Parts: sequence; structure tokens; C-alpha cells
Amino acid sequence: MDWLFGQEIRAGRIRSPFDISDVWISSYSSNTNEILWGAKVGARCPWTTCVIHLSSYECGMDQPTYTPTQKIVEATGTLYFKFGDLDATKQTGGIKIRVQTIAHYVEKYSRDLIEKKLSWLPENCPL
Repeated sequence: MDWLFGQEIRAGRIRSPFDISDVWISSYSSNTNEILWGAKVGARCPWTTCVIHLSSYECGMDQPTYTPTQKIVEATGTLYFKFGDLDATKQTGGIKIRVQTIAHYVEKYSRDLIEKKLSWLPENCPL
């Protein structure tokens, strides 16, 4: 994970590749921690051009992570979509339209986004 987080570790902004203290200081829930760490990885990884945040409800322990997760991901230009209330009764057509929308944007922007993210990696990156 040094290739994604090494510069921040050496600069002293985080202690390890798994540290989320730069984006979330109240790390009391492992599920919340994993969501925010996943957002950091998705935002940085060159081949991740879209992050989809799935949740089965709009409240609860993960509710406060929605905005920070979106901000982390979108700060790098990575596409972000949220599917909430997955356990609620939804019309199939509405979900189909959202999936088609995501596919359209991924196809349209992924090539340029991958190139942009690759340019951020250190020159000596072992990729």
C-alpha cells in the first residue's frame, strides 16, 4: 500500500496506509472505518474510476459517513454514486436507469481519470 499512501506517511499526515485519522477522527466502529478507508483507496487507486456506496438504510451508525465518503472520492475526480434504502420496495425501472447512468459516466470518463490518477503516482512506483 506504500505506492498509494507512502507520500502521506513520509510527510507525517498519516501513520500507516490503514490510518483514517486524516479524514475521520471518531473511529469507534470498524464498519465505519472500513467505509472511509475504502473511500480513500478508491479515490487514489488509478484503476478505480467509480465508487458506489451501497446501504440498506438511510440512518444508523453509517449515516454520518455519507458526506465525508462522497467528499473523499470526488476530491480526486473519481465518480461517486450512492444507492440507499436497498431493502425498501423500489421500482425496478428506477434502479435500471441509475445503473445505466453509472455505466454511461464510467464509459465516458474512465480513460481520462485513469491517466490523471497514474500521473499522481511517484516516479519510482513499481507498477
